[in-house]
Amino acid sequence: MYHGKQKFSEFISEPIDNLYHRKIIGPLRNQREVLVPEKRLRIYHSFLNLFLIEFLPINQRVVFSYRKGCSAYDAVVKHAKSKHFFQTDISSFFSSINTNLVSKVITDGEEFCPAGDILDNLPRIINLICINDSLPMGFPCSAPMSNAVLLNFDNALEQHCIAHGLIYTRYSDDIIISTENKESLTDINIIVQSFLTQHGATELKLNEKKSKNFRVGGKIVILGLMILPNGKVTIDSKVKRDVEALLHRHSQGREAFLAAIDKDEDRVKAKITGYLNYINSVDQDYLGKLRRDFGVTVIDTFLHRPLPKRRVKNEVEHQDN
Repeated sequence: MYHGKQKFSEFISEPIDNLYHRKIIGPLRNQREVLVPEKRLRIYHSFLNLFLIEFLPINQRVVFSYRKGCSAYDAVVKHAKSKHFFQTDISSFFSSINTNLVSKVITDGEEFCPAGDILDNLPRIINLICINDSLPMGFPCSAPMSNAVLLNFDNALEQHCIAHGLIYTRYSDDIIISTENKESLTDINIIVQSFLTQHGATELKLNEKKSKNFRVGGKIVILGLMILPNGKVTIDSKVKRDVEALLHRHSQGREAFLAAIDKDEDRVKAKITGYLNYINSVDQDYLGKLRRDFGVTVIDTFLHRPLPKRRVKNEVEHQDN
């Protein structure tokens, strides 16, 4: 796989403490510690993703997070014709996925993987994927593993929803259920929590503060996307105002642009590029409006502006929160 540049002996035995470091981030009053994988651990995770985790079964009918070719739009558009909605998320999602849950999903899915010695090396694989008995956020294996660990829950909740005329989708820790009939959502939060418990995810708890019911008639915003009364899914109006303001300032010339933004130019341009790529994946009609208002060349130049992937991801990440 790596043409001699990596040693299997190190993959199997290198002390895990050598493979990541701790970093303090955030403003002084709200600092927090995060774990940062070293390059070797990223390589090991890429290997595990390629030969193990990407083969673990997930319910592709309802789960749209961390999948190539899928986005938050795919999770939202299935609800576009509904009238009543329930949305919640799972508290401390990644940190609540423990080694027992990860071990079980790998053991259950081992038959689908091409490697023949998965179970022989399971303790080491768990040791590489989990730190302090949980999935660390930002590690390469954590996102795809979070899709797989809820397979049984996703299947059971999907069947319940089908039987009761409900639509269910999940985007990472965000759970969305909708229907034409309000009564079908009665006690839905209790039902969802019971399915988590029944299917082995006993550490996962719904976030009551973020659990809400809403209906057509008010502003319907899910995962940063807005469902219009006619069922069309588009960008939230707040995002539209922001990107239009930035493009307007840019259209006034570089000096005026720099004077208006009072920030790092590259970072603001990265933000515009992030917005436009996000819009391009969600609402072509609105992208066409921006091209008419600000010029095809301007919009396409931003769309094709080369940027580090991590920077673009950071600029649009808030849309999926």
